[in-house]
Amino acid sequence: MRKTRLSPSQMLDRLIPVESLDAEGLLIFRDLSTADDEDVVREGIVHLLDRLCDLGRVQRLSRADGDGVTRLKYRDLVTLDTIGLTIPLVEEEPQAPAARAPGGRGPAAAEPAPGEGTGRAAALPAAPEVPGRDGRSVALTEAVLEAIAASSRRIDLAGALDHLYDLLRENVEFDRIAVFKSRGLSNSQAGTLSELDEVYRWADDERLSPNQLKTLVEEEGRTIHIPDIASDERFGRYFAKNLGGSLLVAPLEAEAYIYGVLEIWSERPSAFDDEDIGIVEFVAEFAGGLIKRRLEVEELIFIDHTSQIHNRRYFEEQLTREIERCKRTGNSLALLVADLDDFKQVNDTLGHAAGDSVLRQVAQILSDNARQVDIVARYGGEEFVVILPDITSESAVAVAERIRSAVETHRFITGMPDDPTRGLTISIGCALYPLDAKSRADLIDKADRVALYEAKRAGKNRTVLWTDTQSQ
Repeated sequence: MRKTRLSPSQMLDRLIPVESLDAEGLLIFRDLSTADDEDVVREGIVHLLDRLCDLGRVQRLSRADGDGVTRLKYRDLVTLDTIGLTIPLVEEEPQAPAARAPGGRGPAAAEPAPGEGTGRAAALPAAPEVPGRDGRSVALTEAVLEAIAASSRRIDLAGALDHLYDLLRENVEFDRIAVFKSRGLSNSQAGTLSELDEVYRWADDERLSPNQLKTLVEEEGRTIHIPDIASDERFGRYFAKNLGGSLLVAPLEAEAYIYGVLEIWSERPSAFDDEDIGIVEFVAEFAGGLIKRRLEVEELIFIDHTSQIHNRRYFEEQLTREIERCKRTGNSLALLVADLDDFKQVNDTLGHAAGDSVLRQVAQILSDNARQVDIVARYGGEEFVVILPDITSESAVAVAERIRSAVETHRFITGMPDDPTRGLTISIGCALYPLDAKSRADLIDKADRVALYEAKRAGKNRTVLWTDTQSQ
């Protein structure tokens, strides 16, 4: 099968992690994104990859000259992908493409040296322009570009998005802002991104934009601007009757995938001009790249590759985050620790391949029977954990019993001709924070070493609350 030949813009999007570029790199990327000459784009990509080497995101592996071409190999240090690129033979390293003058009208004029010229103070250089959606040219100051680039150097997604929020607040006047995940991302086990719940968002029942509008932005991948909600003929009927002002909804897009939307509202009609829209779109696209990178990192370090759900490291980070949330909100959380009963027999009699298959099926059962907001992870061996935010002890037991019953009634496929399916049971221990425990370690200890131990001791295939062990 022949490989599909990529266009220059597709090649650029495929090879360059734009969210990791610095301010100058962003300018070069934007200029290259509108270039039609494939050789120019290839040389520009090499220059950007070398910039990323300097920033510690990419490592150059090799360079080989021959047959009139230069072959280069790099490694993305986040995804560990190998990047190969061939360009016309060059004696020297490819030079950075010249930044265009605003509007793309050729190279920018050289600035006079200090002391030269007419004797007037030198004029400040014009803000660089980048192409926005729908062909608009958007002026972005060096400070804005540097702020955007700085956000990509934040390790945690929440911190990076908070940085972008501050940037928007300084450059665009608005009254409310929020990020909402796409439906596909919300349903993805590897894409829970609970950090987004803590970053400039409001509750679903307080959302300003209707689902029809959000869905359209996600499906078409374009920004929708409503200058006056009260008089809008397209979506006005979907809004609350007393709502007015202006609304911007921009897609969080990276490599043609929509991760969600960024919504900005002002109580004033016609509050956003083309420059505001361009900045919002640019930030939304950059945020999409940050989310993509976060998911790639999560896939590498937070997913258990046997069970295909989150691993212990992710569980520990999220439990710490959820406990801190409980301290702020006064709500409770429950922790379930579940252990397959007599799982060793599966490995001993059927082999580890069959055992791994069973673990994946158990992980799927837990994910299917937990709530959408719950966090499911493999704790180790045949032990799983579920974090249930904002829940009572009665509801936590109901979730645990739903999981236990689903495991008990399931026939696990082993892949072995002599024993193709097998029944299993699971024991579950449960404890609540802060009702039962006052720290993360105490919560895990009471759910695991006390409640789960009691479930095993009492005959297995049951759910035990920590509080029940205290009345015996």
